[in-house]
Amino acid sequence: MEPTTTELISTNGVELWVETFGADDDPAVVLISGADSPGSRWDLALVRALAREQLRVVRFDNRDCGLSTKIDPDALYTLDDMARDVVGMMDSLAIDRAHVVGRSMGGMIGQVLALDHGYRVRSLGLLITSPGLGDERLPGPSEDFVDKLAARHLAPPPRTKEERVDYLVDLFRLFAGTAVAFDEEAMRVACAAEVDRMWYPESGHGHAAWASAPRTDRLHEIAVPALIMHGTADPVIPVEHAHCMAAAIPDNDCWIIEGLGHETPPALSPELARRLLALFSLTR
Repeated sequence: MEPTTTELISTNGVELWVETFGADDDPAVVLISGADSPGSRWDLALVRALAREQLRVVRFDNRDCGLSTKIDPDALYTLDDMARDVVGMMDSLAIDRAHVVGRSMGGMIGQVLALDHGYRVRSLGLLITSPGLGDERLPGPSEDFVDKLAARHLAPPPRTKEERVDYLVDLFRLFAGTAVAFDEEAMRVACAAEVDRMWYPESGHGHAAWASAPRTDRLHEIAVPALIMHGTADPVIPVEHAHCMAAAIPDNDCWIIEGLGHETPPALSPELARRLLALFSLTR
């Protein structure tokens, strides 16, 4: 299945690269990617599995990422701004309500949508995400991950295509756990395609995620069914963040995967699709 449309959409003062699959009149699924993560990272097998079930699937590059508008580094923004981007995109696509699935920072944007724009959200997929990175009641990234990430930032930036591919592959290796074997060959192919598409590895996403107010104490206000997916070996967002969401969101299914890192690997796409379809069926 090929994309139905690929276009740039103007919304909230930015242009977003947007790709849709499926018929315009099918129920919509909006996939929101993570920090410094273009929408093209959503596994096509997952996208197609959802679209085959008469769903209109939307994946897009957040502002300051991929082929969407890049923001001046001094012009800081928050998750609230990014949620308004999604609302404007939905307006442009004539989508009144959607099943919202967010990964990592995308799940944080999804929470903002469900809390502050709840009339636009049918159900909520929260994959490897957090109710608030700045919430001191929840643990932060592992010390080993922080040390390795700092070493990456101190190293000379990659210049050639090969160096940039290595840079991305090494990052995904840092994210990976043991639940699914790290497929370096496939990852290298995917990273090479991403480098060819657009090289923009750093953005204001980190500031947006860390500076935005935690949503921990508002989770009980989420009025739609949710699927929470997380791994016990996530070095970026410890599994306690998922347990916190599961304890507070009134209607949720919490799927904890032993040994999974900060990742949604293609090997899990069939089961993830099955669980998302079960979630969507609650409100279709």
